[in-house]
Amino acid sequence: MRITLFNSNKGFTTIEILLSLALAGVILSLIFSILITNINMFHDTDNDIELQQQGQFIIDFTEDKMIEASQIIYLEDMKKVAKHNTNEKVVLRKIIVKNQSNRTDKGYIFQLSKDTDSNTYNLKYGIGLYGSATIEVGNYIEKIEVEPIPSYKTYSEADGVTIKLYLDVNGNKKFLKNQICFRNSHRGQ
Repeated sequence: MRITLFNSNKGFTTIEILLSLALAGVILSLIFSILITNINMFHDTDNDIELQQQGQFIIDFTEDKMIEASQIIYLEDMKKVAKHNTNEKVVLRKIIVKNQSNRTDKGYIFQLSKDTDSNTYNLKYGIGLYGSATIEVGNYIEKIEVEPIPSYKTYSEADGVTIKLYLDVNGNKKFLKNQICFRNSHRGQ
């Protein structure tokens, strides 16, 4: 006597098809879940790298320009209030530094402008002692805080500044801090 496990004339039963579909659905949902998790992880990593590069470029660029300065001649907070004659911590909107009189560039302007596409700011740069900055230096800035060095001096008398840069892109945040001391003393001018 011959026993067969399934009859080739019949095909699949409804239960077999439903079980196969359910199993395929579970496998596909696991694959889809892993794929979405990896895409999100790559996106977060890409944002983190972008913020790190932006932040480092902004810090390096501002340090390169400000280190040659002799003094801060103007500093404005986000409410457009002049703060260069104070020594309080300021959330920066605009800063103008003056170079020594023998330099071709008399000074530099750094200014934040609102990014129209996001809830962050762009840092702009300009040459001179008055006016506005026009050349874009960096993006994704949530805020920039500054404090004079040493902390008991006003910004106009300070030997440098501490800069705290807060960056944000799509909820991914980064913080960088730098201290910039002016090479050229403003006392002799």
